[in-house]
Amino acid sequence: MAKKTIVFYADPRGCFPVIDFLAAVDRPDRQKALAYIGYLTEQGEALRRPTSDYLGGKIYELRPRQLRILYAFVGQQYAVILHAFRKQTDAVPEREKRLAQARLADFLTHYEANQ
Repeated sequence: MAKKTIVFYADPRGCFPVIDFLAAVDRPDRQKALAYIGYLTEQGEALRRPTSDYLGGKIYELRPRQLRILYAFVGQQYAVILHAFRKQTDAVPEREKRLAQARLADFLTHYEANQ
Protein backbone atom coordinates (compact mmCIF):
# COMPACT_ATOMS: atom_id res chain seq x y z
CA MET A 1 0.00 0.00 0.00
CA ALA A 2 1.65 3.21 -1.20
CA LYS A 3 1.34 6.42 0.77
CA LYS A 4 -0.28 9.32 -1.03
CA THR A 5 0.88 12.89 -1.18
CA ILE A 6 -2.06 15.18 -0.43
CA VAL A 7 -2.55 18.14 -2.76
CA PHE A 8 -5.23 20.75 -2.14
CA TYR A 9 -6.90 22.14 -5.26
CA ALA A 10 -6.12 25.83 -5.89
CA ASP A 11 -8.59 27.83 -7.99
CA PRO A 12 -7.44 30.17 -10.79
CA ARG A 13 -7.11 33.04 -8.29
CA GLY A 14 -4.73 30.97 -6.16
CA CYS A 15 -7.26 30.38 -3.37
CA PHE A 16 -7.64 27.00 -1.68
CA PRO A 17 -11.41 26.48 -1.23
CA VAL A 18 -11.16 23.36 0.95
CA ILE A 19 -8.61 24.94 3.27
CA ASP A 20 -10.87 28.01 3.56
CA PHE A 21 -13.87 25.76 4.28
CA LEU A 22 -12.02 23.80 6.97
CA ALA A 23 -10.79 27.01 8.60
CA ALA A 24 -14.43 28.12 8.97
CA VAL A 25 -15.82 24.95 10.61
CA ASP A 26 -15.73 24.36 14.34
CA ARG A 27 -12.62 22.83 15.88
CA PRO A 28 -13.94 19.27 16.51
CA ASP A 29 -15.15 18.96 12.90
CA ARG A 30 -11.88 20.40 11.57
CA GLN A 31 -9.81 17.99 13.69
CA LYS A 32 -11.87 15.01 12.51
CA ALA A 33 -11.57 16.12 8.88
CA LEU A 34 -7.80 16.47 9.19
CA ALA A 35 -7.58 13.03 10.79
CA TYR A 36 -9.49 11.55 7.83
CA ILE A 37 -7.13 13.31 5.42
CA GLY A 38 -4.30 11.71 7.38
CA TYR A 39 -5.92 8.29 6.89
CA LEU A 40 -6.09 9.02 3.17
CA THR A 41 -2.36 9.80 3.17
CA GLU A 42 -1.56 6.49 4.87
CA GLN A 43 -4.07 4.15 3.22
CA GLY A 44 -4.72 5.68 -0.22
CA GLU A 45 -6.96 3.53 -2.40
CA ALA A 46 -7.36 0.95 0.39
CA LEU A 47 -9.52 3.36 2.43
CA ARG A 48 -13.14 2.12 2.62
CA ARG A 49 -16.51 2.82 4.25
CA PRO A 50 -17.33 4.24 6.70
CA THR A 51 -14.30 6.52 6.34
CA SER A 52 -14.43 6.88 2.56
CA ASP A 53 -16.69 5.96 -0.34
CA TYR A 54 -16.56 5.96 -4.14
CA LEU A 55 -19.01 8.41 -5.77
CA GLY A 56 -18.42 7.68 -9.45
CA GLY A 57 -16.14 8.88 -12.18
CA LYS A 58 -12.85 9.56 -10.45
CA ILE A 59 -14.45 11.15 -7.39
CA TYR A 60 -14.34 9.74 -3.85
CA GLU A 61 -15.53 11.17 -0.56
CA LEU A 62 -14.15 11.31 2.95
CA ARG A 63 -16.96 11.12 5.50
CA PRO A 64 -15.98 12.83 8.78
CA ARG A 65 -19.05 13.55 10.91
CA GLN A 66 -21.46 15.73 8.90
CA LEU A 67 -18.77 16.94 6.50
CA ARG A 68 -17.96 15.57 3.09
CA ILE A 69 -14.56 16.05 1.47
CA LEU A 70 -14.40 15.10 -2.20
CA TYR A 71 -11.12 13.98 -3.71
CA ALA A 72 -9.54 12.08 -6.60
CA PHE A 73 -6.39 10.09 -7.16
CA VAL A 74 -4.00 11.48 -9.76
CA GLY A 75 -1.19 9.25 -10.91
CA GLN A 76 0.31 6.77 -8.46
CA GLN A 77 1.39 9.35 -5.92
CA TYR A 78 -1.27 12.01 -5.39
CA ALA A 79 -4.66 12.41 -3.75
CA VAL A 80 -6.13 15.78 -4.73
CA ILE A 81 -8.58 17.33 -2.26
CA LEU A 82 -11.12 19.08 -4.49
CA HIS A 83 -14.18 20.19 -2.54
CA ALA A 84 -15.75 20.13 0.93
CA PHE A 85 -19.22 20.85 2.25
CA ARG A 86 -21.53 20.17 5.17
CA LYS A 87 -23.87 17.25 4.52
CA GLN A 88 -27.57 18.20 4.36
CA THR A 89 -29.06 15.06 2.80
CA ASP A 90 -28.31 11.33 2.71
CA ALA A 91 -26.96 11.38 -0.85
CA VAL A 92 -24.22 13.66 -2.11
CA PRO A 93 -25.97 16.30 -4.26
CA GLU A 94 -25.14 16.20 -7.96
CA ARG A 95 -24.05 19.87 -7.91
CA GLU A 96 -21.35 19.01 -5.35
CA LYS A 97 -20.10 16.14 -7.54
CA ARG A 98 -20.13 18.37 -10.63
CA LEU A 99 -18.10 21.03 -8.82
CA ALA A 100 -15.52 18.40 -7.79
CA GLN A 101 -15.40 17.09 -11.38
CA ALA A 102 -14.86 20.61 -12.74
CA ARG A 103 -12.08 21.27 -10.23
CA LEU A 104 -10.47 17.93 -11.12
CA ALA A 105 -10.56 18.83 -14.83
CA ASP A 106 -8.97 22.21 -14.04
CA PHE A 107 -6.32 20.55 -11.88
CA LEU A 108 -5.52 17.95 -14.55
CA THR A 109 -5.07 20.65 -17.18
CA HIS A 110 -2.28 22.23 -15.11
CA TYR A 111 -0.89 18.90 -13.88
CA GLU A 112 -0.53 17.43 -17.37
CA ALA A 113 0.99 20.65 -18.70
CA ASN A 114 3.76 20.33 -16.11
CA GLN A 115 4.55 16.65 -16.71
